[in-house]
Amino acid sequence: MIAKGDQLLTELKRGRYRQIYVFGGEEPFVGDEALNHLADHVLGEGERDFNLSILYGKETDASSIASEAKRYPMMAEYTVVLVKEAQHVRDLDDLATYVEQSQPSTILAIALSGKKLDKRRALYKALKQAGEQAVYVETKAIADHQLPPWIANQARLLDLNISPKAAALMAESMGSKLSRVRMELEKYRGLLGAEGNVDADVVQRHTGISKTYNNFELIKALAAKDHPKVYRIAKSMARNSKEQPLVLTIGLLYSTFSKAYAYSSLINKQASHACKALNMSEWALRDVALVAQNYTQAKLQRIIGYLRAADGQSKGMGAPHLNDSNILHELLFKILA
Repeated sequence: MIAKGDQLLTELKRGRYRQIYVFGGEEPFVGDEALNHLADHVLGEGERDFNLSILYGKETDASSIASEAKRYPMMAEYTVVLVKEAQHVRDLDDLATYVEQSQPSTILAIALSGKKLDKRRALYKALKQAGEQAVYVETKAIADHQLPPWIANQARLLDLNISPKAAALMAESMGSKLSRVRMELEKYRGLLGAEGNVDADVVQRHTGISKTYNNFELIKALAAKDHPKVYRIAKSMARNSKEQPLVLTIGLLYSTFSKAYAYSSLINKQASHACKALNMSEWALRDVALVAQNYTQAKLQRIIGYLRAADGQSKGMGAPHLNDSNILHELLFKILA
């Protein structure tokens, strides 16, 4: 059976268990969450010593996994076998035989990180034909514009109230590694308690983002063509280059200006359509739209060229005598000229 990750996590939290789970795909969050839940909630405290096995792909093989899965539980309802980093199990497809004759009292959960099952091979075919008791979940990497709503939903699950701006700021500053974002939300839950309010100030204060001098404020200042503020931020960032590395700044600027160029070519500039077309959040779209408004398409093309050149310089190509501060200030001068 093929299932969706969010539906399966809901099912697990309601105490409905299947005999076999296999998780694969680009984003490991669902598999990690499922294995953690199975480890913590299926067996009681005194049952885990004899009935919980945690195996790692580099240290095991299909025969060992099947052997663990065939054990009968001792003074418990289930034997639970969890296999992490299963992409390293060389003979993983040999588990197709176990899928065809699985142990009813065993819960076997297998998580591949960053890899999916080959649909032409035996294990995938066996899972697809095994019925309701075996399930395969394949997750794609989350798109940028989907991340703020995902963060807002995770906050609700943790009994937190998060503002749209805070969710967007987390998405922009932390990237799309979902487990890292979830851990940050759990940190806020510990700090604020149930029904705590997560606003932009909380994110900036506890995620280590300067309220005034950071890449996001630099982008806003460039979008508005606020020359004094741009150079104030750049001066501060140069003094704190470890917190705001140049390569990250150039990458975010490149993303903003290239998306502004694409936005300026859109016929339908309605927010929902533009966010989907450009794969970005509505909060980030505001800056992109302002950039497109204040810079011509010809200027945006030249800026993209400046950014490519600065990226090369930051990696020591073409201008080895320039330090990061020089490269950034020259780049900003060209953008604002």
